[in-house]
Amino acid sequence: MGEETVYRLIHRYSPEKGIEEFWDVIINEQCFNVYINDVFYKNICCTPSHLDELITGHLLMEGQVSSSANIKKIEIDDTTINVSVIARPSVQNYIKNIPDICCPAAKLSWLMQAHLNISALHKQTGGVHVMSLANQEGLLVSREDIGRHNAVDKLYGYCSINGINCYDKIFLSSGRVSHEIIQKLVAMGIQLVVSRAAVTSLAQEIAQKSGITVLGFARGERFNIYTHPHRIIAGSGR
Repeated sequence: MGEETVYRLIHRYSPEKGIEEFWDVIINEQCFNVYINDVFYKNICCTPSHLDELITGHLLMEGQVSSSANIKKIEIDDTTINVSVIARPSVQNYIKNIPDICCPAAKLSWLMQAHLNISALHKQTGGVHVMSLANQEGLLVSREDIGRHNAVDKLYGYCSINGINCYDKIFLSSGRVSHEIIQKLVAMGIQLVVSRAAVTSLAQEIAQKSGITVLGFARGERFNIYTHPHRIIAGSGR
């Protein structure tokens, strides 16, 4: 697994000093050739961390496997990832009577602030998206990547590998919520999404139909509620 950052010689301009050269830390982006049972599948470019979770979550999202149990082994050799997949009967896990979740508005603002402060990599480089899962007590797991989609896949892979149910968790995002992100969250079973950034029109439509509460522009103590506001409790928080 590669380093998350690299040092490169760059130049910086300022009116006071003109153009100067110096060594700077930048986010590392690597591309991997992914094979499934020795057959080329696709090329994935990402931040080279938590690659087993990324591959697991991606294959689940894309319907290449129905469970992390279908993945026998993930081998990483330089820029090649070979996934050994075994055929198993598809098992549908139906969760009956999923309880609806509600959360005080102030607690969601507190969770977003904790989410934005969790990533030293983002503070160091400004080059990654951060995605987290939380409950009302605090953050449970966070993952970073140059790609928003990759970061979500890493979270899903982590949950699948560790047998964690997503239906009662709060999803927090540093980036905009597009329809692709919402579709991934539908697959995960997420009911409540909080983003620091914008929400697209198609994401709002899909979330509305799927019963997902989506919050955008969560900054300070304010946020916009785009769908299903019944889950947000105004008033007391943490």
